[in-house]
Amino acid sequence: MPTNCADNLIEFSDCMSEITAIVESSNVESVYILGDFNADPYELFGKEMQNFCTDQKWRCADITKLGINSGTYTYVSDAHGSTSWLDHCLVTEAAWRSVEHVEVYYDIYWSDHHPLMVQVNLGVIEPTLLSPMKRQSVNKVIWGGLRKIDFPEEFASCCDSMCSDVDHRSVIDRLYNEIVGTLVGAAESSCDQQNRKKRNRNIPGWNEFVKEAHGKSRQAYLDWVWHGRPRSGPLYQDMCDSRKVFKAQLKSCQRKQNQIKMDLLATQHDSKNFHNFWNHTKKLSPRSAAPVSVDGVGKPEEIANLFKNHFSVKPVLQSAGVEVVIGGVMSGVPVSITPNEVSAILKTMNKGKSPGHDGLSIEHLRHAGPHLPRVLSLLYTFCIRHSYLPSELIRTIVVPIVKNKTGDISDKGNYRPISLATILAKVLDGMLERRLSHHLNLNDAQFGFRPGLSTESAVFSLKHTVRYYAQRRTPVYAAFLDLSKAFDLVNYNLLWSKLSAIALPTELITIFQYWYSNQINQVRWSGALSDEYVLECGVRQGGLSSPALFNLYINDLIGELSDTKIGCSVDGLMVNSISYADDMVLLCPTVNGLCKLLKVCEEYASYHGLRYNVKKSEFLVFRSGNKKPIPVPPVKLLNVALERVAQFKYLGHIVTENLSDNCDIERERRALAVRCNMLARRFAKCTRDVKVTLFKAFCQTFYTCSLWCDYTQKTYNALRVQYNNAFRMLMGLPKFCSASAMFAEARVDDFYAIIRKRTASML
Repeated sequence: MPTNCADNLIEFSDCMSEITAIVESSNVESVYILGDFNADPYELFGKEMQNFCTDQKWRCADITKLGINSGTYTYVSDAHGSTSWLDHCLVTEAAWRSVEHVEVYYDIYWSDHHPLMVQVNLGVIEPTLLSPMKRQSVNKVIWGGLRKIDFPEEFASCCDSMCSDVDHRSVIDRLYNEIVGTLVGAAESSCDQQNRKKRNRNIPGWNEFVKEAHGKSRQAYLDWVWHGRPRSGPLYQDMCDSRKVFKAQLKSCQRKQNQIKMDLLATQHDSKNFHNFWNHTKKLSPRSAAPVSVDGVGKPEEIANLFKNHFSVKPVLQSAGVEVVIGGVMSGVPVSITPNEVSAILKTMNKGKSPGHDGLSIEHLRHAGPHLPRVLSLLYTFCIRHSYLPSELIRTIVVPIVKNKTGDISDKGNYRPISLATILAKVLDGMLERRLSHHLNLNDAQFGFRPGLSTESAVFSLKHTVRYYAQRRTPVYAAFLDLSKAFDLVNYNLLWSKLSAIALPTELITIFQYWYSNQINQVRWSGALSDEYVLECGVRQGGLSSPALFNLYINDLIGELSDTKIGCSVDGLMVNSISYADDMVLLCPTVNGLCKLLKVCEEYASYHGLRYNVKKSEFLVFRSGNKKPIPVPPVKLLNVALERVAQFKYLGHIVTENLSDNCDIERERRALAVRCNMLARRFAKCTRDVKVTLFKAFCQTFYTCSLWCDYTQKTYNALRVQYNNAFRMLMGLPKFCSASAMFAEARVDDFYAIIRKRTASML
């Protein structure tokens, strides 16, 4: 590590980022990093090291165990006898629970550094296995055969009205099974050859370097077998020689796998095949490992059921039962789905997504032929007219995904659920979301999941409001609230009443009711499925209509806060709350007003079955030019005093009590150093053009840089130097070469150009 001074901060960050890249590129969760970091906790490098630990979710074991104010030191200066705490042990979250004891041996004088001893119990670290390969599903359909599916005769009497005939449900099931069976059968019959020789497809460069030698070796072997397997002679010799050539080519191909992958990226980039280029780039990430056991449970079926119980959420309100309503009194022709609507939805859906339990994906529907929109419109219309959905259509597979790769992967709390719905359910959900959006009239203070708005818009509104008051010498009291599992605690009865209040057609409300009350879920782990379970509350995870439904559920809270006329206002416009989905911040120029707004939130959450996490909710006082901290009485939520902080990371952007952007610029500088070291380590053998493309994609984001307006030139220049050094490192250029010349030669925007473009884009 370099010596501790401001001029070496960039170099220190690069060293820390290189360590991060080594950890991320390996398939190891429990990592211990020990050494002389030249980072005293009270000095510049020490604070930078602790910030890196926070960003990467690591722990500094010695500081955490001994305490930052314990007077610990590991270095004694021979010149004047001063002491410093320079030696540290950084560990990942997965390794943290194995650390039992930390001690500095002050009675040992091997050098000017005292030994730092870290005692760990490696027995508590669970072994891991490579995660099972993803199930291969054929997603190409050449012939759909859907033209044979026609209008069911049983629906002749109810095609233009709602129907409550329960016997018609079997007809809908039969129609659904015909569609799915036709698509699956067509895919299997048209792509049988793709399933062959899977072993060879996984070897990079097989077609280019091995396939020809393999063919010759195979033919020589067949000739040798045909002639009775002679043990000598030209046929035997030809078979042996061709096999040697094949094996030599195969070993050479396996030995040069990394270089072949890099060459493949270059070829795809040169041919402008960017779809495959980015797909292969993502596949270069190391595969995560699966734990042998989770929370002490070892069998896959038992682990699946463990996650089933963990992901199942019990409603807070006891009246959360869903009353299924079939049919209703309506005037006019009921809602119907047209083929044009189906075609429009199919065009907007992204390819390459994981299929549901039936193995079908969007690729099946894209290649299914011109009859698919007509057939699906029939199916969906009949489902809506009968307030019914086939059970296999709404069956969902839930897959646990690791949150923190270097965390404890044997802890069920380190996993989040990903729901894999059937593709036909996703198409229907997309159409319901479009119908629902036409009836929504959301408050302007809700920025989440709305077209034309983003997290930057919410952060901009927050900072603009606070600055408006700061310029008028008025402090602003802000409470950042955290809702626990907000999406999972939506009460169904209240949600249906809110849908009725916005005049959504009754048949659409009924289909929502049936879907949510009858959806079957199963957790999949290592090929094993858990027991079936249903949703008791909460919007469907990953559903296309789920964000709109949640926005509707929380919208009345924003309206109630605005109606209080308490809090910040800008030119008569009430801005006392800013929301992005379930992330809300309350703004008020007085502490008493803030407490009243918190009471409104408490009452709304209690009535709607929501819960606030007091431990993660904090409040911050934006000062109005006053350098002294403003004394504030306790601000309570649910009768618990909220912690007062000097800065808060809101939607990924760090806001501080004096509106300085230095902390956020430092956050982006550290993130840039980590990303660049990742690229430099993983794509070192790529061509120059590939590196430039990757640099533009991963190192020019500068999240919320268009909102930076109050910072020191020193912090700003540190980010600029980090950006320049990142490009030099990736391209292998000399450390002190001209920055303007290298960017001009590579036709890459320099730092100032990126800031100008992002600012202009924001405006």
